[in-house]
This record gives sequence, C-alpha cells and structure tokens, in this order.
Amino acid sequence: MKFLNRSDKELIILSWPIFIEFLFNVMVGNVNVWMISHFDEVAVAAVGACNQFFGLSYNVYGFVTVGTQIMIAQFLGAKKHKEIPKVMNTAIFGAIGIGLLLGAIFILLPYPLLRFLNIPDDVIAIAIPYMQLYGAGTIILALNSVMLACLRTHGLTLQALIVPTIANILAVCGNYVVLFSPFGLPNFGVRGIAISGIFGQFCAGIVAIYLVKRYVKFNVLKVNFKRFSIPFLKQILKLGLPSSGESVSYSGAQVVVTMIVATLGTNVLITKSYVSAITQFVFLTASALCQGNQIIIGRTVGAKDFEGAYQRGFRSMVQNVGISTSISVVTFIFITPIMHIYTNKPEIIELARWVFLVEIILEAARAVNMTLVGSLNASGDVRFPLACSLTVLWLISLPFSYLLAIVFHMGLVGVWIAYAIDESLRAMLMIYRWHHGTWRTKALFV
Repeated sequence: MKFLNRSDKELIILSWPIFIEFLFNVMVGNVNVWMISHFDEVAVAAVGACNQFFGLSYNVYGFVTVGTQIMIAQFLGAKKHKEIPKVMNTAIFGAIGIGLLLGAIFILLPYPLLRFLNIPDDVIAIAIPYMQLYGAGTIILALNSVMLACLRTHGLTLQALIVPTIANILAVCGNYVVLFSPFGLPNFGVRGIAISGIFGQFCAGIVAIYLVKRYVKFNVLKVNFKRFSIPFLKQILKLGLPSSGESVSYSGAQVVVTMIVATLGTNVLITKSYVSAITQFVFLTASALCQGNQIIIGRTVGAKDFEGAYQRGFRSMVQNVGISTSISVVTFIFITPIMHIYTNKPEIIELARWVFLVEIILEAARAVNMTLVGSLNASGDVRFPLACSLTVLWLISLPFSYLLAIVFHMGLVGVWIAYAIDESLRAMLMIYRWHHGTWRTKALFV
C-alpha cells in the first residue's frame, strides 16, 4: 500500500493553504495574548472572557456558513453549477441578518453577559468596552465567513488564505500601536485592540469581495433581494443549524465552564486563557485536514461515490489521530518553556503542566470527532452529531466539570478531565455512525 494515495494528495493540496491560514490565525492570537499579558494580565482574563461569547457568535452565523458550504460542495459534485449564485445570494442576506442581531446584543447587553460568567468586577470593567466595540463588527465577520466558505469549497483554498492573512497582519500591527504607544501615541488599551481587529477584518472583507468576483464570478456588491430564495434559505438552515449547532453547543458549554473556572480565582481564569491559546496549536493540523476532508467528502457524496467517501473519512480520521497525539506529547514535554513565553508565575505554569498531561487523551479523541463530524455534516447527516453533542456535553461533560473542579477540588485539571470524557464518548458514537452508513441516505441528490 502506498503511503499517500491519490485522495491523500488531493487532501494535502486542499488543506495546506487552510493549515497556513489557521497557523497564522493561531500565531496572531497568541501574539495578541502575549502583548496583552505584557500590558495587563487582568486584561488577558477580560479579553478571554469576551472571546467565549465571540466564539459562540462565530458558530451562530456558522448556521449560514456551514449550510452554504455543504450545499455548494454537493452542487459542485453533482455538476449543478447554475444554482450556486442563488445559494450565495441567499447566504449573504442570511449573514447580514444574523450579524446585525448579534452585534445589537453585544452593544446593548455587555454587562449582563459578562456578569453571567461570574467574573470579578475589575475584569468586567475592562471587558465591557472591548465587547461592545468588537461585537459591533460581527456583521463584517459573518460576511467574511460566508465568502471564505465559498472560496474554499470551490477548491480556492490558496486564494482564501489571503483574506485572514491581511486581517491578522493589520490586527497585530494595530495592537502594537494601541498598546505600546510608539511615536508618542496615546495608549488605547483593550478599546484599541477591538478597533484594530475590526479594521483588519473590514480591509480583508474588501479583498474577499474582489476574490469571489474574480474567481467564482459572483459579485457580492450586486446581491439582490429579488434573487433571495426562501427554499434555499430553508435548505441552508436545514443543513447549517444542526451542523453548526454542534459547535454552538460546544461554545455554549465553554461559557458555562468559564463560569465554573471564574469561581476558582483570577489566576485560574488567566491560566485557562493561556492554555486555550496554546491548545489551538495542538489541534491546528488536524483542524486544517478536517476542512480539506469535508470539501472532498461533500463533492464525493454529491457525485454518489459513497464507498469512496467512506474510505476517505476513516483514513482521514486515523491520520488526524496520529498527528494530534504526537503534537500533544511534544507540547507536554516542552510545556514549561512554552508557558514562560506568557508568564513567570510558578503556580500558573505548574497548573498548565498537569492540564496538558490530560490534553494528550483529549486531543486524540477530539481528532476523531472533528474528522467524522465534518464528514457526516458534508454528507448531509447533520442531526446525529448535534444530538450526540447536546446529550453528552450537557448531561455528562458539564456536570463532571463541576463535580471534578469544585466538589473534588481538582480545579482546572478536573475541567480538562471532563473534556476528555466528553470527547471520548462522542468519538465512539461518531465511529459507529460513520461505519453504520446511515449518512449515505442523507445527500441532497440521492
């Protein structure tokens, strides 16, 4: 057997630009955490708390993004290219609607949202302006997300890489200016971070509009409500609500976990922010490969090659588990010098070391879930992953998080053990579902 077959090579071609994009995003995110930590460690906790809600909002407008991606992939596989502009036109209006709604929530309700997390008042005071300013730009993020999904699903992953690269470069440069006051400029603090982030996304959005027009032949600036399709919107949401709903469920659970962690003190909350930043590097490769795998599965299912999709899904799963586990082990071995990049506090570093020991098991199971949930969603089997997420996450993972962290005094390590239990149980269910083959009957063109 060849180490890399034809499908593997296609996966690599699609995935490596996505990997570079994700790598750049994670690097920028970590640079931002590093910058903020040198400005004010309490601000790290404040931005981290807000990002729990922004992560949740990303998955909410993902209702449109994911559904659009699945529809376009299957239309491409079925060679129904004429329907794609109507899908995009409908998706753009959907993204605008959700983006405006989320933006209004962040602008009008920052205090109740942050108070819900049980974080200290000094953290809330710093977090409110950041949430309002960055949240106001949610509509821009939603539109960019739809355009990126369109580019990637057409196989234009290299072109799609340009968009977040521009956004991140501008954000990092802007953060340096607003936090470190070069040339005698005033210090704008977290307000400046929010403004630079949205400015970067706005400029990147202009580039995305150009790329979609040039390569997909769709002009975002000429969307017309007359071409808005209620049946297509229903189909987008039918696919997107359960598909992205699994991610919404996970992000919502993270908000609850942050509430639990906040009761353990500011140091633990800061540690969680650092650990969350580092873990993004751990599952970076698997996440990129999952995106490429999802594109291939969608096209293969659209072409009714169900056996090819089945083999591709399992092969990607095995590859991703091996990659994630290896990276987790290396991260655990070098976690002390890695943590010194962010902080010199021994109590924070020691806590992170125990968390990353549990992370090895967690990431192996997460790799299974990311791969097979993406495969199931791409095939149109969107309800089963959501049902599993809601059941396991909310009835097992969260109660165990509280039990282990608070009742048994295991703190953040207990939360991570609960994560590992959750991911492992769902991984077994996803393997069963993919092997069983029910997804073969869920495609749009069966």
